[in-house]
Amino acid sequence: MEDALVPARPRAPLRVPLVNVALLAATAATTAFFGGAAFSAALIAILLTHEMGHWLYARRYGVDATLPYFIPIPFGVGTLGAVIRMRGALPSRRAALDIGAAGPLAGFAVAVPLLVWGLAHSEVQVIAHAAVSSASSPAVAVWRMMQGLQAFPVEAAEPLFGDSLLLLGAQRLVLGPLGPGEQVLIHPVGFAAWVGLLVTALNLVPAGQLDGGHVLYALLGGRRARAAARLVSHGLLLAGLFLSWSWLVWWVLSRFVVGLGHPPALVEEPLDARRRVVAWLSLVIFVLTFVPVPVSF
Repeated sequence: MEDALVPARPRAPLRVPLVNVALLAATAATTAFFGGAAFSAALIAILLTHEMGHWLYARRYGVDATLPYFIPIPFGVGTLGAVIRMRGALPSRRAALDIGAAGPLAGFAVAVPLLVWGLAHSEVQVIAHAAVSSASSPAVAVWRMMQGLQAFPVEAAEPLFGDSLLLLGAQRLVLGPLGPGEQVLIHPVGFAAWVGLLVTALNLVPAGQLDGGHVLYALLGGRRARAAARLVSHGLLLAGLFLSWSWLVWWVLSRFVVGLGHPPALVEEPLDARRRVVAWLSLVIFVLTFVPVPVSF
C-alpha cells in the first residue's frame, strides 16, 4: 500500500533565491576555470540533478527543504558539490528511502551517459615511463619508510585518478582493452562524470544521514541500521589506513561530524517489495562507483 502523501502546508510567495543563484554562478565560474566550460556544464548538470531529486521528493512528502546550495572552492575541481537542508522529522521509512535514494539515482542516470560519451571522445596514449607516486595511505607510507624510501617523494607528478568497477567496465566497453603502457586521456565531460560518480559514492556510504544512511535506515530500521553503520565506519577506517588518505578523511567526517545514527521517522513501517529493490539497487551503485584510491600523485 502506498504512503499517503502529507498535505502540503500553504507556501509563502515565491522569491528569487539569491544566495542559491549566487553560489551556483560562483561554482560555474570556479569549475570552468579549473576544468573548462564543458567540464563545468557536465558536472553542474550531475550535481543539480542529484540535489533536485532529493528536493522534489522532499516536497512530495511535505518535508521542508531548501533549494540546492552549491559549494565553490578556489582549488581542485572548483567545487565540493552541493547540498540541500531539510528540517523536521521524515514522515516514514518509506519517505526516507524515496528522498534519500532519489538524489544519487537521478545523478547516476545523468552521469553514466556523460561518462560513456566522454570516453568515446577521449584519447588513448602511450606512457613513456611510470609516474613517481607518493604514499596513497598511511600503511603505504610506513612500508616505504621500512624499505628505506621516501614516503612522500619530492618529485612532482601529475595526479592519477583511480578506477571504479563502473569506470573499468565502461572503459572496456567503449575503448576496448588497453595495451601495455597505454592510458586514457579522458575528455573533460568524461572527467566531470568521474567526479560526479565519486560524489555519488561518497553520498551513498551507508551511514548516518548521508544518502546511503537514509537508504540503510529505511531498509533495516533504526537499531539494525546503526549496527550496520558501525561496520561500515570500521570499513572506511581500514580503507583510509590501507587504501587512500581520502577515505580516512571521509571516515572522520562521517563518524564525528555527520554521525552514525539516523533520527527516527514518524512512522516505522517496513519497506514494500518495490522499495526494497530500490534500496538494494542504491547499495549496488555504491559498490560500482566506489574508488579504492580516488587520487594519487
